[in-house]
Amino acid sequence: MKNPSKILVTGATSGLGREIALQLAGRGAHVLATGRRVQRLAELEAKGSITGYQLDMNDPDAIEAFSAQLGSLDGLILNAGVTFADDFESGDYATDAAMVQTNVLANLQLIRLCLPALTATKGCILLVASLGGLTPVPYQSVYAGTKAFMVNFGLSLREELAPSGVRVSVFAPGGIKTEMTDIPAMSHLEKNLAPVAEVAKAALKAYDTMPALSVPGRENKLVAAAGKLLPRGFMARQAAKLYRKD
Repeated sequence: MKNPSKILVTGATSGLGREIALQLAGRGAHVLATGRRVQRLAELEAKGSITGYQLDMNDPDAIEAFSAQLGSLDGLILNAGVTFADDFESGDYATDAAMVQTNVLANLQLIRLCLPALTATKGCILLVASLGGLTPVPYQSVYAGTKAFMVNFGLSLREELAPSGVRVSVFAPGGIKTEMTDIPAMSHLEKNLAPVAEVAKAALKAYDTMPALSVPGRENKLVAAAGKLLPRGFMARQAAKLYRKD
């Protein structure tokens, strides 16, 4: 009897990551779920087929120690991410740096550390980026920058790793109704946020089929297409109107 697929999901204690972990476990995968909140990891483990690991994506030493104990691995779903939704001047460098670490550097480190195991199994890497990585997003400028990096990095890495049998796909959803978007700065956009279970289902479809880039949802696909046809300055101005407070 074939062993269940062993798939690592980061940022699994809330939002999209939690839903992805639950759906994967529900279809028979052995999920390695990471997150910072111990109680929530325990709640996931109680569902069955999920092993929780406390991991802070802001701690490179912890990431290295965690990766060293993984052993074999069939898949890697890099979902962990943070955002800041307000004008750039109201933020600070510490917040910017933490966002770049979580959304970019931690992912690079995990991929490098897990790549030998994934090469051995000809596994899959799904990078959860964002529609904000395909078009400018004023008032989420640093976040959009991190996701743009992950889109281009992922599409580039896909071609590099193809000869090894490791498949890479970029998943770029729009806004999702989660704890991360449950903030005052985004309250007026709530009607545009997609249900998390629906987005998780689309993410797993992308994981199964491994397209180069997957954008779920009709409206999101239209925005992504518009970003290819219309001037980027125009797209930035239109997005700014959604967030601007005055």
